[in-house]
Amino acid sequence: MFEVRKSIKRFQDDPAWTYRKHARDYLATFDRRGYPFSLGPRGCAVRDLLQGSLHGQEVSLFHLLAWQRSGKADVAYTYSVAVLPLPCVLPATAVTSRRLGSSRVEKIPALNRVTGRGRNLPDLGTHLVHYCADDPDFAALISTYAMERQMHHARLGWRIERNRMIGWTHGRPARASHVTASASIGRPPGRVSSAGL
Repeated sequence: MFEVRKSIKRFQDDPAWTYRKHARDYLATFDRRGYPFSLGPRGCAVRDLLQGSLHGQEVSLFHLLAWQRSGKADVAYTYSVAVLPLPCVLPATAVTSRRLGSSRVEKIPALNRVTGRGRNLPDLGTHLVHYCADDPDFAALISTYAMERQMHHARLGWRIERNRMIGWTHGRPARASHVTASASIGRPPGRVSSAGL
């Protein structure tokens, strides 16, 4: 925990980054029926929002508190989230490392089933990740073994929500490792490049 606080302090002191302890207005911009926000059916909160530029690309980093019922009490599960803009609107797609999965997580849809056509794609890819997509052809296009292996190793999940990519993992890694993970998910997924969009 000390390492996380130290890392946040380092970014707070950097004039290239803006910091907000709470960001309810920012949380309201997301579809809360998709991962990782849907993992908090009893409510969510954004903590320690950092916004700045990484390798010339805009990025937002924050901790998400996702409340769930556990026994007789509500428990807040913590996720580290990175949000990166995409050059255009893409089909809703979610890819989640199976190492992030649990019976609790797998019961909750990765994509909004009310506004979209999201469906699980158990036959796509390998056993390392779960796919859920509105457009199975698009999901197949971006699926690569290298991406799956990297996500499995780093315990990452990501979801495309219109023109932004939301990457997430469980817990509170130090911001330096969070930024490194953001850089890796910030590249257009699989074989899709911004030039080809």
